[in-house]
Amino acid sequence: MGKPPRAGGFGQFAHPSNVGVDVMALTILDPTNGSIDGASSFVTATRPVTLDGQTFGIMANGLGDSEIMFDALYAKLSEDDGVSDVVKVVKASVAVPPYPEEWDRFIASATVAVTGLGGCGSCSTRSMRDALDLEAAGIPAVCIVHTALVPAVRAMARLVGCPDYPIVTIDYPHNPTGVWTKEEALALASEIAPAVRARLTQPS
Repeated sequence: MGKPPRAGGFGQFAHPSNVGVDVMALTILDPTNGSIDGASSFVTATRPVTLDGQTFGIMANGLGDSEIMFDALYAKLSEDDGVSDVVKVVKASVAVPPYPEEWDRFIASATVAVTGLGGCGSCSTRSMRDALDLEAAGIPAVCIVHTALVPAVRAMARLVGCPDYPIVTIDYPHNPTGVWTKEEALALASEIAPAVRARLTQPS
């Protein structure tokens, strides 16, 4: 007969030092399928009636040529909706939050905001997290993401209890990673402007 497992219940991998030690539980997220229930209900920031007079925040990750699109989006909303000013942060990397001083400057000025571009795995979930962090700070926000990465950002939103968080999508044939011509980036800004407006303001 073989020896019984050692105390701790992990068979040959048990070690006396493990006895009485709490085991950490891991939650594995599959962004491609299934459902995830958030621990609590997430409350989004109150939307303004219009964008007139708002300070437009751009929290960009610098992916591809998306910064050109974001700048053109501000110009479009300034011309059509009366957005009065802009504050922009281009983060150090696509997968990280802004530096604390950048965050402080941003939330001190922005009254509405966009984040993105979500066009790859880490940049899309981080862009959604940026949007959710802004909402928690009281700033209405929307994440701009390529349709290829929608499951990933939806998983992040479900995790915090906001499965229906509004996003704006960019579809094929546009490259997910923002490798666009200048003309394409400018055209995309005009294309998504109505959806951005709708998601940053109260329903009419």
